[in-house]
Amino acid sequence: MKLISEFYRIFIRPVDPGLFMTKYAIKSICACLLALSLGYIVGMSSKFLQWSAYGSLVVVIFRAGSTLAKRRAVARWLALTVMCLVPVSTLLGNYPVVLEIYLFLLAFTVFFVPVLGVAAATASTGVLIINLLALTSPDTFLMGLERSGAVFFGAAISYIFLFYLWPMNPEKVLNRAGSVALTDIGDYFRAVASSTGSKEDLKEIAEIHERSVESLRRYRGFMEAMNVDPVKGLGSYEGPSALYALLVRMIEAVVGLANSRQFAEHSTVFKDMRFKFSDLAGRSSVAFDVLAAGISTGKGQVDLRGLDEGIADLESELLRLGAYKRDDGLRDEFLEAWGAIYGLRNLSTEFAEMSKLCCRGGACSVR
Repeated sequence: MKLISEFYRIFIRPVDPGLFMTKYAIKSICACLLALSLGYIVGMSSKFLQWSAYGSLVVVIFRAGSTLAKRRAVARWLALTVMCLVPVSTLLGNYPVVLEIYLFLLAFTVFFVPVLGVAAATASTGVLIINLLALTSPDTFLMGLERSGAVFFGAAISYIFLFYLWPMNPEKVLNRAGSVALTDIGDYFRAVASSTGSKEDLKEIAEIHERSVESLRRYRGFMEAMNVDPVKGLGSYEGPSALYALLVRMIEAVVGLANSRQFAEHSTVFKDMRFKFSDLAGRSSVAFDVLAAGISTGKGQVDLRGLDEGIADLESELLRLGAYKRDDGLRDEFLEAWGAIYGLRNLSTEFAEMSKLCCRGGACSVR
């Protein structure tokens, strides 16, 4: 039962994008099989059939980019580079000294290119592997051109299949994963906002927190599986990296609230303020639902005026109490209350930042 439960939790949870990764793998396998099958049908000899498979693998394995258009561009440039270098590598494999120099230059270039980004690193790895295969099976330049033609055949079949016949948009998959993560963070926030501090509540909060963290890890895992640069676009409110950074900040904001929401719990002076704080926090939880839906639709407009006004009122009320001036033991309670209100304001700021990301392209605005 535990195995089934784990499988369900990771792959089959409602709107969980884990099944998209399964489809991702199936499509890649089908693309390679189609390229090999068509090569066999047109009568391609076995020595060129394997190079057709190499061309297919170049497109299938060494993809990169957070959008379908970027992945198409990477695949085209990668296939073109391999096709141009395979004849050269095939010929130079006959000359040991030249081969060593060429291999050193190729390896140096390939290991230097990653400074340009994840996409370049992925493409350069594919170039190095295919050229190593050519270098270890030297022949004439004409044979290299024929191998290059076989590479083109396999790459073209896989390219058409993966990007036109059965395309998968990585941006949609990542947005879906981000929506799941934000939904889990919203559940975590609701549990924190409604907690009475009992052992049962604290246990539930810990479980939901762990689920939220796991969703965040899964999102990062999908980024890595798709060779998406984890830091690209951080300051542009655009792309999976920006979304990941905001999700991390969002869960950190909720963790801060979880540590401070039961402020001054033994003081009757702050009793009314605690009630207002809990009510405001509970009402603000709807923003998580709006933003989670907006990640996929690009229309995550959220009205934060009520939340910001409520926070301002709490701040004014706290200052009117004047607890920070009194020597009757209320200074610590004041600091706890101020920390809780600050945590809620910080969460409101993250709501606004997330709304900018959801409303990219001017589809809506934060109010």
